[in-house]
Amino acid sequence: MSYRRVLVAVAQAPDSIKLVEKAIAIVRPYQGEITLLTLCNEADLCSSFAGSMLGSLRELIHEEANLFLEQLRSQADYPISRTIVCNGELADGVIYACNESPVDLVICGNHCEGFLKRILNSATHIIDKTHTDVLIVPL
Repeated sequence: MSYRRVLVAVAQAPDSIKLVEKAIAIVRPYQGEITLLTLCNEADLCSSFAGSMLGSLRELIHEEANLFLEQLRSQADYPISRTIVCNGELADGVIYACNESPVDLVICGNHCEGFLKRILNSATHIIDKTHTDVLIVPL
């Protein structure tokens, strides 16, 4: 099967480039497209702030996420079609991105055993809602 439209869900961590490299290896033979998606968990970070500070912090969190995605884009040895910053849970962000633009494959990373349980639950939810293949890459 040829994957031409790949969505890569990345954490804001240095090893996320491995996921991008995996996506490049998959789409390059077909001149496919890569979309990068990352999450902002601003609810967790902002819950103790109030009023005007909340808005400023939210903007800063999104700006940092966008800067991280732009860093990944510049490190990639292949054009990245678009980047997306979402709030909330991984599955919800991926489902949103898949509904916005067709995707053939979703690539996610796995950092640890506890995270594996969460990612497997997310992967099942993503598959159920989008009927898209999911590749989980050990990091």
